Amino acid sequence: MRSRTEFVERAVEAYADELREARVVLVKEWTEVKARAAMFRFLKGKKATYVTDIAEALGMDLDLAFRVAGSLAKEGKVVD
Repeated sequence: MRSRTEFVERAVEAYADELREARVVLVKEWTEVKARAAMFRFLKGKKATYVTDIAEALGMDLDLAFRVAGSLAKEGKVVD
């Protein structure tokens, strides 16, 4: 059986590895109208992308990004 110390060391190393790969996203203030326009511009020329990638690229709150993407899909301007 491995020692508790070894177990804790491996857990800390794994956590540190995850933190090295993490990115900080600065979320900007968006109105829904500006968010729609920015997202539509972002999507032009792209075949497919995830809403989370759009939100990260534009600095948009995830709730707003999903709401706007859903609205654009419902209107038929993008395909989900």
